[in-house]
Amino acid sequence: MTTTCYLCGLPLLGGRTSADHAVPSVLISRTQPKAKGYDYAGKLPTHEACNNRFGPEIYASKALDLLDLLASGDGSHIYQHPKDPTIQIQALDASKLPQFTARDLAFFKIIDSRNTDEANWSNSAVFNGRPRTNVARDALYVALSVLAKSAAALLIKRKLHLVPSSWRIYAIPFLGATEALDFDEVRGATQPFDVGVKVWLRSDPPDWLALYRAKSLLVYLVFVFAPHNALARLHQLFLDLEIHEFSGTSVNDLLTLGWKQV
Repeated sequence: MTTTCYLCGLPLLGGRTSADHAVPSVLISRTQPKAKGYDYAGKLPTHEACNNRFGPEIYASKALDLLDLLASGDGSHIYQHPKDPTIQIQALDASKLPQFTARDLAFFKIIDSRNTDEANWSNSAVFNGRPRTNVARDALYVALSVLAKSAAALLIKRKLHLVPSSWRIYAIPFLGATEALDFDEVRGATQPFDVGVKVWLRSDPPDWLALYRAKSLLVYLVFVFAPHNALARLHQLFLDLEIHEFSGTSVNDLLTLGWKQV
């Protein structure tokens, strides 16, 4: 494992190398590397280019903040455009996102309208040339990619001790999770990585399961490495819940192939 980049799966031979935190530092606010009562996930070796390439990681905390806001039902409203029935406008209360910068807004394709006259929005021409977006979906997929990457790192570091040649991951997200939800009795006792950040890993042959809690998002991740119909079983277990799939030859493929609902 120490001679392989876990992000691309290629050997660490020559070139510039780096080390990536198994749990993203943007989710950790406590003193590093160790603090009493908390687990420390450590790092995995990577190519420097691979480590620097995974841009969404820096937006993971902001994606979780967005999901918190959208799930709360307070500070988010969807309006039908008064003149164009093909346009819906999702308005977000900026006071609920005090840490969002102009770069954060641009990344999630959110238009800052705080200094824009309301009359301008009644003109559908304002939206000409602007990409149609789905903030809830985009924030969820950023969060899923970063948490799946982190769970993959933990799985490699603590259980597999090798980098798989391909990946198939199913994600079932639950919004509204709190620290009151604890799975130590059924998943095994484990220490949190930070307040509100905890991961339970276990084998469920032929698959591996990770239950990842970060802020108010709880994600059930299934890592499938053997050829079998895991999806059919998941549909039976999680009736009427969204199931999202990623499949690729490397963790880096999360950046290009992304997720699809199945």
